[in-house]
Amino acid sequence: MSLQRKIEWAPLLALAAGGGTLIWAWAADKMLLYGDATAHLAIARRMVDSATPGLGQWGTVWLPLPHLLMTPLVLFLPLWRNGVAGAAPALGAFVVAAWMLHRIVARNWGATAGAWAAVFFCWNPSLLYLAAVPMTETVYLAAFLGLVDACDRGRPWQAGVWGMAATLCRYDGWFALAFALPVLAGSAPDVRGAWSRAWRFCALAGAGPALWLLYNWWYLNDALSFATGPYSARQIYLNALRHGGLRYPGDHALRIAALYFLKTVVLTCGVPLAILALWGVLLWRRWRGRGAAWMLLAPLPWYLWAMWSGNVPIFVPQYWPHGYYNLRYGVQMLPAVALFSALAVSAMAAAAQRVLVPHLRLGLVLGLAGLCAGGYAEMLRAPGPVTYAEAEHNAPDRLAMEHQLAKALKPRQKGERVLMYYGTYPGALADDGIAVREVVQESNFLLWQDALFAPHRHVQWVVVEEGSPVAKLVNRRDLRQYFHQVAALSAPYQHAIEVYRRNEP
Repeated sequence: MSLQRKIEWAPLLALAAGGGTLIWAWAADKMLLYGDATAHLAIARRMVDSATPGLGQWGTVWLPLPHLLMTPLVLFLPLWRNGVAGAAPALGAFVVAAWMLHRIVARNWGATAGAWAAVFFCWNPSLLYLAAVPMTETVYLAAFLGLVDACDRGRPWQAGVWGMAATLCRYDGWFALAFALPVLAGSAPDVRGAWSRAWRFCALAGAGPALWLLYNWWYLNDALSFATGPYSARQIYLNALRHGGLRYPGDHALRIAALYFLKTVVLTCGVPLAILALWGVLLWRRWRGRGAAWMLLAPLPWYLWAMWSGNVPIFVPQYWPHGYYNLRYGVQMLPAVALFSALAVSAMAAAAQRVLVPHLRLGLVLGLAGLCAGGYAEMLRAPGPVTYAEAEHNAPDRLAMEHQLAKALKPRQKGERVLMYYGTYPGALADDGIAVREVVQESNFLLWQDALFAPHRHVQWVVVEEGSPVAKLVNRRDLRQYFHQVAALSAPYQHAIEVYRRNEP
């Protein structure tokens, strides 16, 4: 009961900090800066509002759990348009993640370490922005930390449920299962108990990847379509290379991948906290034998491999090509940084208790906390925390094109269908309040193919984005015969768009 009383404040702190950030993002119109945020909402919306609604609207690359959590709220048009439908689940997951992290640290290393880890997790400016917008990072962190907590307590069924949630949220979760299994089985009292825990965990957690493979096979005739299909990150990268694009930093260069990712972690967590965390890692005697500690390091090898294999690019403003891209992945290491910095502070406080005047122990802890808080405060200076800076840096050109497309479709009458590739600019539909069921898009499968072959039989509007499947596959002869161009749109660093409207009968 006493432990429960100690940890109740952690989710309340997360709710207060995250809720305040969400209100700011909504009031300042900063909720939909990420293109991915708009796309996540779009996937959730088309599951319930589509010409062919249902599970087939999940798509092929992004895993479904975050979109399922958004689905009840995207039914309300205002919440879909302003982004709150996706931000609310992200905030709720942030609260759960803070609660789980505090439980893990307080249980193993005491109240002081638990308080430190929870505070610097909840107050991290980069994570707070992601907790206030329709992104998936906090949803995964909640599932991952739930998995770590269940493994730490030796609960195979709970670990299996959290593991399945993690694998249905991000592919990081698939990799994390390899860390969870030995921790769970290794803490059993005997071999029989280890086997019992292992099969129960694998039966539940393994269901996540199995379901996703089955889904891809059923709807796309290829169980690995998410990894090798035309919309996969790998194929997009290979297509860019074929057209003269440059290789990603870290592609088959492990040292460069490590440099870029660790720089991202430092930018996300702040220099003082990162230095303390490194010190905490070196104090291996304080965490040796405690699986929860090394499980939190799972994102490090995962992202190093992902960058080395060419599947994940990270652009850091300080290094070539001096861009802002996927810097948000650094927050995946924040639980580990919070934990190991807490261990370092606890060790220093214990040493001060022995060597210095006892009451100076509190002063030392508060001084280190002030130093790390100063690192967080520094992040708030322009251009802001790296997750916000990334979104702000990449948003203007995409938003300009979305607004142009929304304006071009404004004369459309209710009931008139639009043929377009939905994956790039779904925000234009939200701007106009166009029902997704009146849009023929790539997840409509047979209807999509029929509309590309004979647009005049199925739609009144056609949006042709350069390089999109519509531009490659639409029947141009039908387009010339039955439609006329009403707009030609362009924006810096965006593919040109042509908008066609069907001729009057």
